[in-house]
Amino acid sequence: MLTPRLALTACLAAASTLTAAQTMYRCGNVYSQTPCASDAATVRPHVSATADAAPGLQGAELCAATVTRDLQIDAAAPVQIASVVKAPAEVIQYADKPTATRKYVVSLSVKAYAAFTGPRAYACHLSEDERRVLKLSGTR
Repeated sequence: MLTPRLALTACLAAASTLTAAQTMYRCGNVYSQTPCASDAATVRPHVSATADAAPGLQGAELCAATVTRDLQIDAAAPVQIASVVKAPAEVIQYADKPTATRKYVVSLSVKAYAAFTGPRAYACHLSEDERRVLKLSGTR
């Protein structure tokens, strides 16, 4: 049986190995965790270094763009996005397992003939970093 002191020591030892700096390799302007060539230079990133934000749409903008694209709305049909509202986080089934998502509700109207049809709402479930659409569905 582990004593509390021994358990704390084991946890600290495990944590210290996880927080050790990771070896990285530089080949030109590219950094990798694996050597890309025999002359790859080994570099050690600064402890406080953080990755740059990935380019592209995210959050509300990603949901608005995805709804109009995935619903295959005719490009000639005027689409009016009434609102994109952040909703409470939700757990959905994704890849056959429960997955926490960030949820947005997109309301849009499509012009049919001379008038816009009433707004229709779509639930847009994003990954936790709000950069990938995991599920898009109509709401009632």
